[in-house]
Amino acid sequence: MNRTHTTFIIFAFAFFCLPALLSFGIRYLPVDNQPPLGVTKKFYGNVVIEDRVTVPYNNFNGVGLSFKNPNLENKEEILLSIAKENGVLVRSATLSGRVVPDGGFVRFMFEPIEDSKSNRYILTLTSPSSRRENSLEVYLSKDLDSPATVLYYKPPPIPNLISDIYTSWTKRLLIDKFFAVFYLGVIALGIGYVLFGKKQTI
Repeated sequence: MNRTHTTFIIFAFAFFCLPALLSFGIRYLPVDNQPPLGVTKKFYGNVVIEDRVTVPYNNFNGVGLSFKNPNLENKEEILLSIAKENGVLVRSATLSGRVVPDGGFVRFMFEPIEDSKSNRYILTLTSPSSRRENSLEVYLSKDLDSPATVLYYKPPPIPNLISDIYTSWTKRLLIDKFFAVFYLGVIALGIGYVLFGKKQTI
């Protein structure tokens, strides 16, 4: 196989096949990007933080939050409870303050809630054994008086996920000028290398 054919195959694989292969390792996907961060709010002992969220997908399986843990002093347990609006607890997840860096983003993962689409949930963040002196602080959204929350869901079956990946890629190419210029520029560079690059064996 000559140099041109080898380069073309590698190039085509990287840009058209790799996203599909990488999809096999995806365990969860974010619903949206984290909103801009604002001030922080402490929680400790009996002081709790609540948030109400509506989940747009089935298989809701995680919540991401940013915390402030000055000098990594807090090493107590953090509990996130997920309940329905009627108060029925459906999931909970626990993390240790030891794994929460100052200003760090952490994820609370749990077993997927299969029928979560369009349902509203109450998220309750507590740390009963923490004291005010070394309490953790959660970052609130810059524009809202609620935690800057990122929701996660378990991706659909692989065939559907691959279809979604390429569909969103096509839509982004059509509406995002920066992405389109970057992507087409990389393709042009690749073609230019194949046609005009120095003849070296790969």
